[in-house]
Parts: sequence; C-alpha cells; structure tokens
Amino acid sequence: MPLETQGANDLLTNGLTAFTHVGALTALTPTEVAGGSYARQAVTWTAAASRNRDNNALLAIPIPAATTVVAAGIWSAVTAGNLEAIVPIGSSIVQGGASIPAATDLFTSMGHGLTTDDRVFFRGLTGEALPAGLSLTVLYFVLASGLTTDAFKVSTTSGGGALDVTANGDVRFWKTVPETFTNAGTLSIATGALDFPAYD
Repeated sequence: MPLETQGANDLLTNGLTAFTHVGALTALTPTEVAGGSYARQAVTWTAAASRNRDNNALLAIPIPAATTVVAAGIWSAVTAGNLEAIVPIGSSIVQGGASIPAATDLFTSMGHGLTTDDRVFFRGLTGEALPAGLSLTVLYFVLASGLTTDAFKVSTTSGGGALDVTANGDVRFWKTVPETFTNAGTLSIATGALDFPAYD
C-alpha cells in the first residue's frame, strides 16, 4: 500500500532501534576490521522528515595500518550483535536499480553514472533473490565493454570477461569506493551520509 509521508516517518522512527553502531568491513560479509584502535562508533539518527532519516553527526572510525575497507557496516551493538546493513563508502551514487536479460549480461539503468572500473555490489529487489550468476558477497568491477549512459556490464576482475548472468531479473546496485589505509587512519562518514528512506 502507498505510504503517506506521516506513515513513512512513523515507520522510520520506530524501525531503527536496532541500528546502533557503525563499523568498517573488509568484505561484503560480517568480516569486520580488526586490530589497532579499531572500534565501532555509536550512531544517533535525525528525526524522520520527508520520508528519510540520517546520521546526525560525523562518524570517525579508527582503522589500523595495512587495511582495505570496502564498505561500512551498521550493527545492533557495540560488539558482537547483528550486521543490520552494508553501506557504500566514498560515493555519491547511493543506490540504483537495473534490469538484466540473461541473453546479454547487460544491466540497464537509466543515467546510472558509473564509469569503467567503478566497484559495485548487488542486492535483489524486496523479497526477491538475485538472478542466477550474481553473488551477494562479490564486489564487481564495471567494464568498459558495453558501458553507455544507460547500461553496463560487470566482471569479477578489472578488465575481465563479462559476468555470465544466467537468469533474467531486476536488481538494486550500489557503488562503493574501497579505501586502503597504508598507515593507521580514520574512515570518516559525513553527517547525513547514512540515509534511510522509506519508499511506497
């Protein structure tokens, strides 16, 4: 059923109580950064407005040397707990939708904004599995081959062969920009960068 703005705001207000801490991930799994002074950071959410809630302050996550962070993770506790969400880092492309016919391995997404070698990960639409050939835990490379304003192909390696998707489907995708810390540093997540929208 379509939600009115107040209904979406109420859902957001009452639905984020388990999303308490933000950490850093080295894979698209619960594989979390470890070592050094690394620790998850508590997150406080803004009040729901215009069908959206955001983190209300800068989050600074200490990262040890020789670590590559591929995404942020939102957890239900300061230690242990559940991984509630995987959030892209370093990209203004928050989310896109794409359809893919298995015959072409070509993702169609109007004005997607991706470029060659961008890194993307996929999730199924609500309640749907990913089309066969795609994995939830793989961070893919966008290929130059087939890349247009409204379409793209992906590979498991930079410049590699196009991924063979073996079933038609629709997906959501996110671009993330992995960050390598040669020396100990801080992964910064700007105020308002963690968006939780409510859709109809």
